[in-house]
Amino acid sequence: MIRSVALATAFAVMASVAPAFAPAWAQGLVIDGETIADAKLLAAAKAEGKISMHGTRPSESIGPVFEGFEKDTGIKIDYVRGPSSKVYERVLAEFAVKKLEFDYADLTDLTLIKEWVARDVLAAHKVPWHDRLAPEIKHPDGKWYYIARPTMVIGINTAEVPEKDWPKSWKESLDPKWKGKMGMQSIDVGGSAFSLQAYLKLHVAEDAWPRLAQLEPRLYSAVSNVLTDLVRGRLGIAYLDASSVATQIAAGAPLKLIFPSEGLVGFGVFGNVTKTAPHPNAARLWMNYATSKRGSTLMAASGAYGTHPDAPPPVAANITFPPQNTVWTIDPDKWDAVTGPYTAEWKEIVAKRSTVEK
Repeated sequence: MIRSVALATAFAVMASVAPAFAPAWAQGLVIDGETIADAKLLAAAKAEGKISMHGTRPSESIGPVFEGFEKDTGIKIDYVRGPSSKVYERVLAEFAVKKLEFDYADLTDLTLIKEWVARDVLAAHKVPWHDRLAPEIKHPDGKWYYIARPTMVIGINTAEVPEKDWPKSWKESLDPKWKGKMGMQSIDVGGSAFSLQAYLKLHVAEDAWPRLAQLEPRLYSAVSNVLTDLVRGRLGIAYLDASSVATQIAAGAPLKLIFPSEGLVGFGVFGNVTKTAPHPNAARLWMNYATSKRGSTLMAASGAYGTHPDAPPPVAANITFPPQNTVWTIDPDKWDAVTGPYTAEWKEIVAKRSTVEK
């Protein structure tokens, strides 16, 4: 059911970001003085009425943005979530036989999103603030955008590690005292793990991987398993995404979220409208909304950085994250150049001295 302007105005996931709407739908979708869609796109999207999405972000994480979009536009979202590899395979397989009916899809692996682009799976759609976005978080022709940037941080079990030993930096997390107490995902699990390991090598220390290997870390295939062992005290320290740590802190777990002094490592959730979208206008409106200041502010409520340069930093478990300029995101061209050799080198140096967990 299409909401009225009054109802949309009354809604706010966060009281501090309540939108100030234009007085009529005829003016398009304007929130806090920013035009997210003109009248023509908005009318066409509302006529389509719904969007079908296949993405990688957990529903509980992207939920605030979905709720805001549905309230602000009246357009219904049908969302199917899966790991990046599975989303990639399904979308590509259905596209190949001309049966792809998802309007929008996203991934967390730049290599795979570039393969979608090469195979013409994604449409070109430039969001209104395309020119203001940093080159590393967008395709130059608008074929994909980061819609969220979760970040990797250091998690500490405070019941196992005294406060005097808490590391303040990535470099301190490589100290020999963490031998047998460290956990993380393997470099080949996905974009978050690869981005972190690349950052350690490129920006923390040239010998970061040999030093990491000396800690004989536990390697996991899923971040949820790293988090479980950290909460249980099987690990004293772990590399994790910030929102997962914050969620457990809010639930009462004995954890501490460390924002390292060198900066945060961002990893992408990036996607766009598909070429075969049954509801292309609604999908374009979604892309505008998700990357707008309004959508990016709602994204921040889930503990991930939004796309828009004017959006505030995330807040989770009453923890305010550092500003956007502290987040490092790997350049797409750099990703292409180093993915293969870095993965092979890391496995040779680190994985051979690690304990592989489920």
